[in-house]
Order: sequence, then structure tokens, then C-alpha cells
Amino acid sequence: MKKGMNPEAVEQMSQQIEQAGEDAMAAFTEVAGRVEGFDWTGEDRDRFVGEFTGTMQELAQRVRQGCTELAERGRQNAAKQRAASSS
Repeated sequence: MKKGMNPEAVEQMSQQIEQAGEDAMAAFTEVAGRVEGFDWTGEDRDRFVGEFTGTMQELAQRVRQGCTELAERGRQNAAKQRAASSS
């Protein structure tokens, strides 16, 4: 027996997924501030900070983008389900 989609639940899940992406970016921003503010000087520090901000920021942005795309797909699926149910 197939069970139909609950569009409201899918939209709620989509909001949670999108929020998780925003949370990942916020976590990066918080940690980046700590890394930047750490009392450490020299070439090693500059290289470390550069690698951190370059690599980790890119990863956080990819997570946020992936979550945004999944959330949008969920919203589209919910809208299609509503349209099919009202036909």
C-alpha cells in the first residue's frame, strides 16, 4: 500500500533543511572569527588562516547551497502534490 505525501510535513522538512545550511554557514563564521582573532603571528599563522578560510568557507558554502537546493526541491514536490490532490 502506497502512502501519499503530506505536503505540510515536506515543507516543514524543507525549512529545517534550509536552516541546517544556514546553521553550517553561521558555525563557519563563528569559528573563522576565533581563528582570525587567535593570538598567533607569523607565516605559519597566515598559511593556516588562509587554508582555513579558503577550504572551510568553500565547504560551508557548498553545504548551504546543497541544503537550499534540496529545500527548494521539497517545496516544489509539495506544491505538485497539492496540485495533484486538488485535481
